Amino acid sequence: MSTPSSAALRVFLVRHAHAAWAMPGMRDFDRPLDDRGREEAERLAATLIVNGFEPDLVFCSNARRCVETLEVLNARGGRVPAVEYSDALYAAGQEAYLGLIASVRDESVRSIMIVGHNPMIEDAAAALVHKDPAAFLQALGGGFPTAGLMIADCPERGAGAINGGARFVALLSPVDA
Repeated sequence: MSTPSSAALRVFLVRHAHAAWAMPGMRDFDRPLDDRGREEAERLAATLIVNGFEPDLVFCSNARRCVETLEVLNARGGRVPAVEYSDALYAAGQEAYLGLIASVRDESVRSIMIVGHNPMIEDAAAALVHKDPAAFLQALGGGFPTAGLMIADCPERGAGAINGGARFVALLSPVDA
């Protein structure tokens, strides 16, 4: 995946695809994708392929709907990135998302993807680009769609990656694919 030379780290934020409602006795954590969600994830996978978006590292919530979303994305062929699963992406706030972004210091990792949940993913997106609120509001004024993909380029790594100075690149939804 080619990262623009002005970016130290490209960040792909993915909200999991649409999930089924919990059945009686089922925990929210265990909700699977429904038919709509599988279709959304397939469309997102096609978007990744067409645009050549291949993250070097993926952080994914352990919740079933996130794992299933990532499985569809990885089934698209091509290189399968290293994946780290995290309970914090389900249970914690935007700080967990930002903390994972800031933790990437290895220069060989040029891009990462986080597959997570709303509202944390939307809050993390806002925090990444908060120095350019117009771009964020224009893109996410209607909220972060299921199977949505936001791309931001961070000019620094570590704490500098999450200081609000990331450049908003795009927000893509399954409808765009």
